[in-house]
Amino acid sequence: METSIDYKKELPYAYWLHNIKGVGNKGIRKLLKKVKLPSRLFFLTKEQLFKNYFEEEKCFTEKALEHIQKSKEMWNVEKEYLKLEKQKVGFFPEFHPSYPEALRKIPDAPWAIYVMGKLPDENKPTVAVIGARECSAYGAYMAKELGKKLAANGIQVVSGMAKGVDSLSQKAALEEDGEVFAVLGSGVDVCYPISSRQIYEQMKSRGGIISEYPLKTEPKPGNFPARNRIISGLANAVVVVEAKERSGTLITVDMALEQGREVYAVPGRGTDALSKGCNQLIRDGAGILFDVEEFITEIQKSYVNYEGGAGIKNGIMEQKLFASLNQLEQKILEIIDFYPKTLQKIYDELIDNVKYREEIELNKLMYTLLKLEKMGMIQTKGDNYLLKS
Repeated sequence: METSIDYKKELPYAYWLHNIKGVGNKGIRKLLKKVKLPSRLFFLTKEQLFKNYFEEEKCFTEKALEHIQKSKEMWNVEKEYLKLEKQKVGFFPEFHPSYPEALRKIPDAPWAIYVMGKLPDENKPTVAVIGARECSAYGAYMAKELGKKLAANGIQVVSGMAKGVDSLSQKAALEEDGEVFAVLGSGVDVCYPISSRQIYEQMKSRGGIISEYPLKTEPKPGNFPARNRIISGLANAVVVVEAKERSGTLITVDMALEQGREVYAVPGRGTDALSKGCNQLIRDGAGILFDVEEFITEIQKSYVNYEGGAGIKNGIMEQKLFASLNQLEQKILEIIDFYPKTLQKIYDELIDNVKYREEIELNKLMYTLLKLEKMGMIQTKGDNYLLKS
């Protein structure tokens, strides 16, 4: 979308576009690729609509275009958008300046989101706490401890408001006057599950209810895996408290890893079915959350000038900080990523570069890695190095 777009003028038309059933994120983007603005799409004649997308682009069937045309004829743009505003629901298409920057970068980003309350402050750290619906007493305790202590330290909490770990962590965070957010698999005006009604109402004034689904959308099983990418997308780190070996929670973990988010898991006994998923994640390289305070310290260190709210580092160095490094340090940061690499692997990649073949020695590399770790730019896990996220 063009940066000069008059988004206030476009919002009512974007709201119509987002409410055409069956079009979806990919379909919307195909439609706008040709005409750029929702208002231009709305005012296309039927003939223009068919010429653009059936004859020329060949990206929609005649039946689909008939459906889009009919939606225009049945939708009162100004009236419907006014109804949305009266319900105090924020609507943020991707061209809106308040659309979360963190979501722009994730695969299959939602084209638009609805919000009751507010969006997370992107100048503050955000942690997603997720886990089993039928959690154990241990899982419930850890969920509450996380919610309470994250909130007490000014860290925003996001989850799915599901029964169990999700809602327990959110409830505990709200009790500490924290900023708490829920991403729903229904419209923001549909509280699901009903058992979470109290925290749902509290979040409207102390955080926000977020969804990519239009108002009145009922919770359907297929909606929940998709909404999980938004939970992890809004977070800087994801904590799994309890999960079975084939838990749906692990879908969120896969999405978090794909998005470059840091994943932590709370370990449990090998005999506990609810800990098998977490123990498996730790075996595969997830961070181990033994101590909540230690975890919070690590999250806070991942930020540049966190106390002043200067901005999120989230594993990518700020331009000025990166520019202040020498050439070797910059090259090392180009080699290291979010996947663990051994000292030998980093060394091999460095000497493959002709420029460093003569001048780099192993002890010099070790000293430089230690310096970067002290600066908070990289971290170690066992004998491996990776970017600090």
